[in-house]
Amino acid sequence: MITLFGPTGSGKSEQGKLLAQKYHWTWVSARDQLMSLNDKDIQYALDHGMFVDDETMNGLMERILAKAKSSNKQVVLDGFPSTVRQVQWLIDRGEIKNITGAIVLRVPHGELWRRLMLRKRVDDTRAAIERREDSYDRAMTGMMRVLSQNDVFVREVDGRNEPKDVLERIEEVLADWGLIPKKQFAKNPQPPARHIAGFAADYNGKSTMSQDAILEILKAVSS
Repeated sequence: MITLFGPTGSGKSEQGKLLAQKYHWTWVSARDQLMSLNDKDIQYALDHGMFVDDETMNGLMERILAKAKSSNKQVVLDGFPSTVRQVQWLIDRGEIKNITGAIVLRVPHGELWRRLMLRKRVDDTRAAIERREDSYDRAMTGMMRVLSQNDVFVREVDGRNEPKDVLERIEEVLADWGLIPKKQFAKNPQPPARHIAGFAADYNGKSTMSQDAILEILKAVSS
């Protein structure tokens, strides 16, 4: 089992689906599973960039993981765990030993906002995006520390360029972990940071963005 991490717009769900299709693995999207419950409170939380409470999330994933593991296929977790308490739940349940590694997709903030502008999802409001981003940033440090302490490999992967390029970078990591056969991968160097839509994009940190740039992006998202 592997788990994919990345902020909103990083493309982790797309990569999860690509891996599942290519290798006949089981992709488990926490968001999709939550939406399937048709619960108004959960839908509100998702629409406003909030985390669903740990008890609800853990209870849901307990059933999903049991079903997924019964298929004897590799499982790709997308969006779970999302808090330190959820990682601790995996430890307490003995599930942590089934997770080989965690892949963290890194994408500059300018590129993230460009992608969000293009996809035009109803919950991609400025407030929701900023809330999700803040929650993600706060949760990641603790989660990565606990995962590493429990012998889960953690690897950052450049999430820029075309999906096929990102997939190949992920495959290199999976091959290193022994989950797929090693092959001759094309050289796909990390591209330089770019200035996008008013951002001073910095791959390793927060980007600066003018108020006008924010408003222009939000207009495009809501149109």
